[in-house]
Amino acid sequence: GVESIGDTMAGLTGEQIAFYKDEGYLLLDECLPPEAYQPLVDEFNAVIGQKAREAYALGQLERLFEDAPFERRLAYLCEALGTDKRFVGEILGKAHKTAGLFFLLTHPAILNVVESIIGPEILVHPQFNIRAKMPGEAEVLWHQDIAFLDPEVEKTFMINFWVPLVDTDVENGCLEILAGSHKHGIIPHDPADSEKEIPEDRLPPGDRVLSVLPAGGAALIQHKTIHRSFPNESDHIRWSLDIRYSDYRLPTGREEVPGFVARSEIDPGRVASGHEDWIRIMEMKG
Repeated sequence: GVESIGDTMAGLTGEQIAFYKDEGYLLLDECLPPEAYQPLVDEFNAVIGQKAREAYALGQLERLFEDAPFERRLAYLCEALGTDKRFVGEILGKAHKTAGLFFLLTHPAILNVVESIIGPEILVHPQFNIRAKMPGEAEVLWHQDIAFLDPEVEKTFMINFWVPLVDTDVENGCLEILAGSHKHGIIPHDPADSEKEIPEDRLPPGDRVLSVLPAGGAALIQHKTIHRSFPNESDHIRWSLDIRYSDYRLPTGREEVPGFVARSEIDPGRVASGHEDWIRIMEMKG
């Protein structure tokens, strides 16, 4: 059939790959179809519902907010409980290494994009984040992802996906990406609270690009691409994933934490077949 523009099941085009390598980023309006991320959203909704019922049983809540949509319910619960990031952290912690997350991470729509860039020997990188950016949550300062990894990883070509699970714009805290900034090496970061930041006067010149994307779209960057995210000034949660892929034969910069192999032509026996394999790999290392 006719490919829709941005349909990634066939991987990227040569032009898209050249743009990504040259500019250090690529925006895809369609990367993951809803059926790829809905199982993960269902898992979140189940955990949020369970937490709400526990708090209700303890008399901490007067209502369960069962009618609230995915992008609002957790915010309403936090507000009603007068609670902080711990509650959110517990919920996100429960979603790690689940069947829904494994399904998303290994979905052909995303692996075909990765394979079109780096070939078929693919590791799901051990450093990934699930983010529920709450209403009122602050900006994330200018940085390179490599600043949080061992610098030996500079030679590894790593594909970093930022995947929103809700529609994103400047108001709810999308990314701002500095085009071409991956060509300037590792730039010194200053410590900033628990974070790291590149001050404005150290930023190389370049166009600033906004990752205004629908749910299931993706912003691809590289580990030296400088980017930040805006504060969430909306009334709903900006749910998103940061996930990374690289060739499993190369350093990850997080050698103490294992990833798992999602595809391999030369050693198919290494490929993790389900989230149980992933958990087992983690436990063997731990």
